[in-house]
Order: sequence, then C-alpha cells, then structure tokens
Amino acid sequence: LEKVLGRALYVGDHFVPGMLYAKLVKSPVPHGILKAVLPGRAVELDGFVGLVTAEDVPGINEVGYYIHDQPALAQGKVRFHGEPVALAVAKSPHIAEEAAMLAEVRVEELPAVFDPLEALEGRVLVHDDKERNIAITTKVRKGDVEKGFKESDVIIEDTYRMGYQDHAYLEPEAALAIPYPDGMTVLVGGQYPHLAQAKVARVLGISQNRVRIIHPAIGGGFGGKDDMGPIVAAQAAIAANKTGRPVLLTYSREDSITSHCKRDPAVIRYKTGATKDGKLKAVEVDIIFDCGAYANRGPFTLWRATVHATGPYEVPNVKVDGKLVYTNKVYQGSFRGFGNPQVQFAAERQMDELAYELGMDPVELRLKNVLREGSITGTNQKLEYSVGVGEALEKVARASGWWEKRKRYPIVENGKVRGLGCAIIWHGISTSRGVPDWSNAYVNVAKDGTVTVYTGIVEIGQGTSTGHAQIAAEALGVPLEYVRVISGTTEAPDTGATHASRGLSQGGNGILVAATKIRDRIKRAVAKHFKCSEAEVRIENGIVYVKGEQKMNWREAVVLAYNLGEDMAATGHFFLPKGKFDEEKGQGFAYLGYSFMALITEVEVDTETGLVKVLKAWPAIAAGKIVNPELAKGQIYGALAQGLGYMLMEEVKLENGRILNPNFTDYLIPTVKDMPEIADPIFVEDLFPYGPFGAKGVGEMCLIPTPAAIGNAIRHATGIKPREIPFTPEKLYFALKGVKG
Repeated sequence: LEKVLGRALYVGDHFVPGMLYAKLVKSPVPHGILKAVLPGRAVELDGFVGLVTAEDVPGINEVGYYIHDQPALAQGKVRFHGEPVALAVAKSPHIAEEAAMLAEVRVEELPAVFDPLEALEGRVLVHDDKERNIAITTKVRKGDVEKGFKESDVIIEDTYRMGYQDHAYLEPEAALAIPYPDGMTVLVGGQYPHLAQAKVARVLGISQNRVRIIHPAIGGGFGGKDDMGPIVAAQAAIAANKTGRPVLLTYSREDSITSHCKRDPAVIRYKTGATKDGKLKAVEVDIIFDCGAYANRGPFTLWRATVHATGPYEVPNVKVDGKLVYTNKVYQGSFRGFGNPQVQFAAERQMDELAYELGMDPVELRLKNVLREGSITGTNQKLEYSVGVGEALEKVARASGWWEKRKRYPIVENGKVRGLGCAIIWHGISTSRGVPDWSNAYVNVAKDGTVTVYTGIVEIGQGTSTGHAQIAAEALGVPLEYVRVISGTTEAPDTGATHASRGLSQGGNGILVAATKIRDRIKRAVAKHFKCSEAEVRIENGIVYVKGEQKMNWREAVVLAYNLGEDMAATGHFFLPKGKFDEEKGQGFAYLGYSFMALITEVEVDTETGLVKVLKAWPAIAAGKIVNPELAKGQIYGALAQGLGYMLMEEVKLENGRILNPNFTDYLIPTVKDMPEIADPIFVEDLFPYGPFGAKGVGEMCLIPTPAAIGNAIRHATGIKPREIPFTPEKLYFALKGVKG
C-alpha cells in the first residue's frame, strides 16, 4: 500500500543532519596500473570535502563473494572500464558529482582482453596472481557419451552466444552509512542484510555485531542488489568512517550500468544425439561463462548452468564441462534465473532442431523424454517427488491449441508471418549441492493478539512479505490483518539471502515452525483452562473452539496463555536436508527440489524490418503449493517481460571494454506496448515436502523459458535459427536477407 500511495521510503528518501554526499570516481581505462587518484581542480569547489580511496580502508579492502579477488575500491590495478577507484565526497550531491568528474585518475594503461575465447589463450592476464584466466571449472558426467552418440540415429550440433543483460531496476544503487561511537548503521538497497553486515565489518576491521544493516523500501532487485548491496554498503561505510559523518552514496543511472554486475555473457557449444523414434541418447555441452574482471557469483551461476545443461529431460549419457573466464569487462552477477536462462536457451533450441530433423512435433518430442517422478537427472540424482513438468506441458499445449495451430502455421499476411514456439525448463530451488541452507525467523504475539514476524528475507517487490504474513496467519489461525512482517534487517535472525527462489519457500519455513510453536502453546493453555485435551482445541480465523463449540476469541486466548505462563515469542529454524556432490566425478546431489515451467508463445515477424512482435503467451508452472495466486501471476508476468527483453532487445554495447549505452535511451527494455496478451497461468501444484504447505519457488521461472519459446516461434515462422541472445531486429533482418539472397 505504501508504494501505491507514494509513501514508501527508499534509501535516497532518508536525510540525516550533517549528511555528506558521495559519487563514484571511475577508471577511464579497462586495464592498467593505478598510480594515483587526485582531487585535481575539485579542491576549488566550495563544499568539496575530499576523496576516499583504497588507502582509507581501515580493515581489509576485499568484497569478493566466493573467490577473494575484488576490492571495494580499486587498489594497485584497475581491471575494467568504470571500476570504482574512489569516492568524491561533498556537502551536496551536485558538488560531489562535479568533484568526481574533476578528479584525476592516473593510470598506466596495459593491454586488455575482452573476448573469453581469446582470454583462454592467456596472452593477457587479468589477475597477475593467477596462472590463467580461468576462475573455476565445473563438470557433470553420466554414462558414456561416445557410446550414446554411436547409438544415435540423429546428431544435432550448434554454438550459442549470449550477451550481458542489465537489471535495469528503477532505483539505482544507494547506501546511507551513519557512524556511531560503537559502530556503523547502513541503510542500503540489498537482498541479504547479514551479508552486507559481514562485508561492512570486513572493510572497517570491526566485529559484525557493531554493524547494523537496514534494507528500506527497494525499487527492484532481480538478484543484482544481492551482489551490489554489500559492495555499495561497504563503499559508503568507508567514506563515513573517514569523515566521521553520515554519507549518502548514490549511483547515477550511468554509474549503475557501467559499474554494477550483469547477467553472464556465455558461449555454449551443444551436441545432442537421439534415436529415430525421438529418445535422447547423449548430450555433450561445453559452457564458457565470461565473468568479466571479478569472479563474484560466477562460480555459482556456472555451476547451476552445468547441472541444468540437459534441460528437464532424462538423458542416459551426459558430459558437461564449464569454464568461468576472466576478461577486462564489467563483472557478472546474480540475475533472475542465475545462469539457467543461458543454458536452457541452448537446450531448448536443440530440442526444436532435433524435432525438425526427426520430423516430430516439438511437444511430442519433449513429452517422450521429459523428467517424471523416478527419473535420474544428469548428475545421477533420482527425483522422488514433485515433478510436474510433463503435466504442465500437456495442459498448456491443450490450452493454447498447439496441435491445431502448428498444422495451420506459419501464416503469411501483408509481409508478416506468424509462428508458434514452446519451451520447458527446470530450476533447482534454493542453494545448490551440500551448501548449507536454513530458514530462521522470530514470531512475537503481543497481549492485544497482534503478531509480529521478524525475518531476514527482503521484500524487493515480489510480494514475499505478504506470503510470509499468510503463512503465519494460517499457522496461528488468525486473520491476515493481525500479522505484521518486519524484514530485511540484521535485527531479525539470519534467514539467508533473498535469492534462488527461496524467499517464500525456504524463508517461510522458519515462520511456519515458530508460529506453530506459539499455536501449540495457546492450545495447551486453552486445554488446561477448559480441562480438555489439546486435540480438542481448534483455532480458526481468530476464534477458539473447544470440542467444536466457540469458547473465546484469539485475543482472550492470548491473554489466557500469558497468565498461565506460556511464552508468546518463538524462534523457528529449519535446516534443509541435502546430499553430497562429487566435483571430481561430476555426479551426485544437486538440488533438493525443482520448479518447472512450460511456455508457448505466438509471434509475428515483419519480414521487411526483422521486427518481432510477441502476440500471445501461454504459461504453465509446476511450483508446488501456490500460496498467493495473484502474487504468482505478477511474478510470471514480470519475468516474461524480462525474458522478452533479454531475447529481443536488451543489448549492452561495448567498445574496447567501454559500455557505449549506459542509459535507458540507448539500452532498450520492454514497455507495456511490447507485452503480449498473456493467458491465465496454469498452476500444477506438485507439492514439495520441504516447503511451507508444499510451496516451491515461482519468481524466476517464467524468465528462463521465454527466450527459447520466442526463438523457437521465430524458427517456426521464418526458418531462421536464432543462435544469439539478444536476437535483435537487425540480426533477424540480415539473416532473412541472407536466406533470400
């Protein structure tokens, strides 16, 4: 409601007396020895306070996530054009911005490398302390691929390339750091307050309990603020520590696009083998992810891509190899789908080409090979429950009129041609492998019966706080309006990050556990008072029933519980059980559960211009229990918009590592005019035993199949085989021209 009414307060809406303002000073070259950063003519500005550089870091100048290779402010060397080298601090934002432009960055430029394939040759090293430009490698092995290809009647091989995608959230990065005698408080747009707390403590050289993080209203995250929140918080905290005054650091739109993480560019070589009746026999995939200057989340996006490389299909013989490669470009990071959109695009394009080669219907080919309960994945993990992808595909194919339309299409009219495409995907929920994952929450019931839920999960616009309130209300047996959720602060228990589609599913588990404890205590008090068994007490919609008769309301029961000595506050903790993955063998446990998505799209291609219009989309999702259908619809619609933009228009243009289009004039994102008609989503509730009420993740799902579904529809309409993301009108135009000519 606060957002709708314009009352929500974002980082930039907060003001503290005596506050200073900071702006980024950035590297003007993609690779070089950093000699000095000087204020230059900025000293002449009235209100200029000074520059903050790596020399002002009192603790450890390092904010890397998994591999410790990234400084908060560049030190000794710069590795990409736009890398933060200093902060210009002033008494007004305008003076700070002018000072940042006047600052002198002295760099001895070095040769740079921009293409990941060239970087593998090692002629230029991005990091001098490494022998090669490979941050990490991954692999999956199952069966014998050579044997599988020998048994195949048809083999399809191709190479797919994907560029960056920017998060393009409405609110650029910002942090307000407020120093206190005993520590630091930072208001920052982020997705994991406790990670930001750890990074701020690290750069300041103090303990984590002296750092307080608050995530206020957030104007979009999509994964990017999971990475950038801790980094920007650390940068602002360094400035506040040096000046001894509150400092508000805000990125401009240009700063955000030039200097924050993006979706990983990728080169994927894919080989698929199948029998003449359409049974998959072997898949061999070589994945190269371009991590840019720093590894950041790349080890995890690459790993996810590697274990998902088969698509949602049972394949007896699998060989997948992944390489995360350094280049002198802006680094990659978390983005909705987290490495999976790239590889699912390749996998689903392959399935369509296989269908054409075999003369089979693409939906029928998928249904012949799709994962089902009891299937063995590419990592040799048996799926024992919650596998609804086949049902989702069958239902959405019927709802869209797939078989009838595929017979009639492509339709050509007035230089425009229509086609129909489908794609299905799988996406592991929560963190991967044996990486610890837990849910933690605190629930308190006041004497007036109102309920407060404290969780570290962050509300970034996805509606998780509403879902959490529903879970607490359902577990306690009270109306939704009794519940208030306080989220996104280190005052709440560490609940892990708001990523990997775990916000509602895993984040809700701790709330469910805590609320159930309190409900049991109230039932115990009521049973004691009425001299009955707890099994005879029922609480529903704020009314307490004993042996089926209404006895008191919720508030009266709460007071009774207080008076009988029951604790009306409880913590809830849930640790997700996991198996092991053998990195050397490339086999083992990957994810405890998967959500699935099936999407069919109808497109219209203007053959004179190459412009693609997505006319209609039919989504179906298998994500366990749908806690709130309206929120789920919103997530599906928004994800489809981002997937459409990724496929058709969003292109980061670079020249020698420099981003040429750091604004929304030249970096195009979809508007309402670009959106297709979207059919009512089909929900397949394949209940998940480790989610609250059987829920799995929804937020990322629809983005992942959208590029492939559109690409396959373009292929159906034109015969052109999209192998790139984005597949812009220019690329399609010249492809059509090449076919005609």
